[in-house]
Amino acid sequence: MELYGSFAAIGVRQLIRPCTGFLDGKRCLICGFELERQQPVSLGQNASGTTFEGAAGSVQELQTVVMRLLSQIGGDWNGVDTGARRPASEEAVKNLGSFVADQAATTEVAVIVKGIKGEVIAIPGNFGPCESIEKCNVIIADPFDGASPFRNAKAMKDQIVVMSRGGCTFARKVLRAQAEHVTGVIIIQTVDVWPYTMTDSTGESKNVKIPAFMMSSKHGKGFVEYLRGKHDEDVSADIVVRKDALECVICQVELSIGMKVTRMPCQHMFHTACLHEWLQVGNSCPICRVEIAAKRTSRNDAVNAQNAQQRGDFAWSEWFS
Repeated sequence: MELYGSFAAIGVRQLIRPCTGFLDGKRCLICGFELERQQPVSLGQNASGTTFEGAAGSVQELQTVVMRLLSQIGGDWNGVDTGARRPASEEAVKNLGSFVADQAATTEVAVIVKGIKGEVIAIPGNFGPCESIEKCNVIIADPFDGASPFRNAKAMKDQIVVMSRGGCTFARKVLRAQAEHVTGVIIIQTVDVWPYTMTDSTGESKNVKIPAFMMSSKHGKGFVEYLRGKHDEDVSADIVVRKDALECVICQVELSIGMKVTRMPCQHMFHTACLHEWLQVGNSCPICRVEIAAKRTSRNDAVNAQNAQQRGDFAWSEWFS
């Protein structure tokens, strides 16, 4: 494969060959092969000394070189840059979930359990206080869903009570535990929907005075199994609340209560204005690159690009943007 440096301006050929040794420290940035400078080639000639037939021949040779370069980086040569970032479609942006940031959207909660390495992230409810709890024993509710009077109510006082979702509203679970003078509540999600925010759709939570948090189904299952395996021992936990700890990675400003935010399908969240600006350039999440539908390239754009290429009007930005 032959690569021409500055083509007409320099006329010096850089020959790319399979790399069997490292001689002068120069490599092709596209394919990684070593570059070896050779004697200049006269303008209008190729490697074998054949003269190009005018500008058309030069363009054809350049197309051949670019096609090979694109093949090395996974490109697709069809006259249009299909690999470049494209703006998100207006319909896809419109369908994203935008809302006013609340307690659950702006607060990070970490649960640290004695005997389990690391921490797991929980989500605070959108009702009641959101406060840290320091070194408090943990107990599993009986019944586990907390939908009826507790059989182990006397053992719950001053402890963190773990319950499962279901059977009754979130607020009713928490109020039933609060009546037994517990310190806080952890509710385990029972379906694979995460993150999930506990809300009070019935208006029952106005008297809730203790913090309530939700743990994902995956982590919650392991947590409950661990607690049941330690039923003869005390297991303590710390719940660390970090308020205003979440930020928009686009502008690097905190997500605060009252701000308008938008959530991508991958569940990553950003300021609405920031995300909309981002999606005008590309259709992927700034964090994990999960994509939403892209704006379709118009037929006129494709025709204009093809006509420009036929005229020999090439720009590197069209291929590698």
